[in-house]
Amino acid sequence: MPARSTAKHAPGSLLGSLLGLIGFSVVAGLLVSATVTPAVAVASSTANSGLDIFENLPEFAQIDEQSEVSTIYGTLDGNAVPIAEFYSQNREIITLAQAGQWAPLAAIAGEDRRFYDHGGVDAPSIARAALGQVTGGSGGASSLTMQLVRQQIVEVACQIVDPDTDERMDPELCADQTTDSYGRKLQEMRFAIGLEQRYTKNEILAAYLNIANFGNATYGIQAAAQRYFGVNAYELTIAQAASIMTIVQNPSTLNLFSPDNYERNEVRRNYIVDAMLDVGYITQEQHDEAVATPVDDAFMNVQPAQNGCIASYYGSTAFFCDYVTELLQNPQADGSYILGGDRDASTRTLALGGMSIYTSIDVGLNEEVQGTLDEFVPNDETRLEYGGAVTMLEVSTGRVLAMAQNKDYDDTEAHDPLTETGINFNVGPEYGGGNGFQPGSGFKIFTLAAWIQAGYSVNTSLDTSRRERTVPTCIGPSRFDPQNNEGLNSSRSTVTDIFVNSLNTGTIEMGTRLDVCDVLRTAESMGTTPAEGGSFLDQRYIDRGDIGASALIGGSTNVTPMGMAEAFQTIANGGVHCEPIAIDRIVARDGTELQPPQQDCEQAITPEVASVMQFVLQEVTNRNPLNNPPGNAPVISKTGTNDNVVQTWVNGASSSVATSVWVGNIRGQVGIFGLGGRAMWNVRSSVFTGVMASALERYPGGQFLQPDAETLQGNAIALPNVASMTPEEARATLEGAGFSVVVGATVAGAQEAGRVEYTSPGADSLVLPETSVTLLISDGSQFTPPDAAIPDLEGQSLSDARSSMSSAGFDPANLQITWAQAGNGQRCQVLDQNPDPGTNGPASSPVSIVVGSTRDGQDPGC
Repeated sequence: MPARSTAKHAPGSLLGSLLGLIGFSVVAGLLVSATVTPAVAVASSTANSGLDIFENLPEFAQIDEQSEVSTIYGTLDGNAVPIAEFYSQNREIITLAQAGQWAPLAAIAGEDRRFYDHGGVDAPSIARAALGQVTGGSGGASSLTMQLVRQQIVEVACQIVDPDTDERMDPELCADQTTDSYGRKLQEMRFAIGLEQRYTKNEILAAYLNIANFGNATYGIQAAAQRYFGVNAYELTIAQAASIMTIVQNPSTLNLFSPDNYERNEVRRNYIVDAMLDVGYITQEQHDEAVATPVDDAFMNVQPAQNGCIASYYGSTAFFCDYVTELLQNPQADGSYILGGDRDASTRTLALGGMSIYTSIDVGLNEEVQGTLDEFVPNDETRLEYGGAVTMLEVSTGRVLAMAQNKDYDDTEAHDPLTETGINFNVGPEYGGGNGFQPGSGFKIFTLAAWIQAGYSVNTSLDTSRRERTVPTCIGPSRFDPQNNEGLNSSRSTVTDIFVNSLNTGTIEMGTRLDVCDVLRTAESMGTTPAEGGSFLDQRYIDRGDIGASALIGGSTNVTPMGMAEAFQTIANGGVHCEPIAIDRIVARDGTELQPPQQDCEQAITPEVASVMQFVLQEVTNRNPLNNPPGNAPVISKTGTNDNVVQTWVNGASSSVATSVWVGNIRGQVGIFGLGGRAMWNVRSSVFTGVMASALERYPGGQFLQPDAETLQGNAIALPNVASMTPEEARATLEGAGFSVVVGATVAGAQEAGRVEYTSPGADSLVLPETSVTLLISDGSQFTPPDAAIPDLEGQSLSDARSSMSSAGFDPANLQITWAQAGNGQRCQVLDQNPDPGTNGPASSPVSIVVGSTRDGQDPGC
């Protein structure tokens, strides 16, 4: 930048004023003459200090773009609606025609009534102002064009380039513009002449009206009209326009935000109205009506500032707004920034650039989600730091449709810690969130995915008894002996039933055939990563002990609702994971478009694996009606609860919308069940079904994939029926099929003594090839020669089974019942029978049946 003279002749002593006046008058005369013969001014340059300033200052003879409000938009009923505005200077650029009739005329009458007659510098005003410096009189020398010049210089020079240090673009020039001096005035005169030679009067007037400071970060006539009176500039009355134009003389003491300024504003306002009459812009009647209007509270209609997410037009969208601003200011995957070269530049662009940012948020849906959270997760709960959050993604694209939480958004230090926060519970710290929450059993879906990917069947029967197991990990074996929620236990269950009943023992049993690290890699590919960032396999998490068997049931690293919603988006989308999209379009003020983050979708799991996961997780929803929203659309889901019911979740999806609901402790370890019992525990379900019902009204769901038959079968084998064989025959048959065999106890049986009565697992069960099969040997105590065929009782209710026995000629009193724990849909139903259907026997033949119950060995009231 060229050197700038620092010589100034500020008014002071009479001698100093006279010397300054002489130098100022000579140069001012040259400048004024330049409006007619510009070469005179250049040819007359000397070493005079005033002319040094004239020669050395850089050119500034163009109208630059002023900073303008950036707006973030969402969608409401299919239409784009603003949800938040960002600005360093609240300004909306308009044309001179859009400024209306009275504001331009008030500006000219009040500030520069010879505006259309001079060439940028008004000679009579210059002379009057110069004389006033000596005599103590008053009178401004600045034409509207000179005022525009000064505002333009301030706009550029005083722009903050480092928010942390408040460093300005050009600190020296910025300081010059806030110090009265002859040098500054000469500089403004020269540039004003340059502007007048390059632009029309109307272009200059429009630029002035758009750049003028109207107090309290309000710039430009349109923003001022909206803030002070709640109208557009073209709707201003004479009194309103004159009151607004009054402010430019001293924005601090004449603005209309403070009633203390009303009287001063009215005095100056009336002066402008008088000038408008004197120039002939208004009639006497219009003048009298305007000056008769007092500047008071009744005159005003001040609108609240709408700057930033905290002033979001729709309160429920404030956290999403915060998420969008983080996306705009954070580096993308390739290290580049959307709005600038770095974070600070991006922040400045958002505050100054007049950007229009169109986002994915469905404002109507988000408002309903917020209402559901407000109903079920009150933000003023005092027994714990109670939090609730919901993220909803469009399945086919990953677009963020809703993001809400139970606290009000306030990121200031003055926020109410009970009801307000600036932390977004839906995301991690990188995007303005916290450190996430333990996912509990919701994390089991990744064990399910890894299980199916490894070729195992979800219909496989596994040992789910309570015992310590060893689970492989990439850093060594991990031993674990978990318990099941609510004391639910079962000796054997299929994988599907393991998920329906959320059996920790069953999930860990599955893990004994997998590797925890593979499960965690699968989670990452499906979109769920640690809330604190990085990979689950980063050394910091290994050092913390997070890589172990407990990870399979969500007992280690914290995650976010966004991450869990991504996983269910992947499952519902046929295995294709899409990175969340929050920004659809970015339009610059000139109408050009900036490139927002592009859709990034990859096949995370195969469609076949996804189809079987959909099959299992639909069954989970169907057999857990608390999590099944109203309507006919199928929904997949999985609950999550960590130890002591500190954090609770329901994650799920239709074919159109994926949803994660978290309800729990923001901080602390207060057990929710202990506070409110089952009702408080199930708040998660009330929120999930409520928000999913709202989503399905807007985004109707269709059918999921048919489960791929081969993947559904996996490597499971139907266990051969060896009942009635000798133990040797049975062993040969089973070992020939790849099973290991153990001869178990002798039981009362209907087979001949010494023959196999039944096996565990039972005949025809789908089991793994290496499964150990136990042979139960008959003692022959119930054996009778075959007489009649025993009916097929499996699947019948206990009462129907008794009727079937009677109809077949057998005594129902000889039914021998074993109660076995089973899911809700199988209680009081016959799960297994012995002898098998079709076995012949006398009417007195006993028949052993296994009947579903709430607990092993206990009649549930069948």
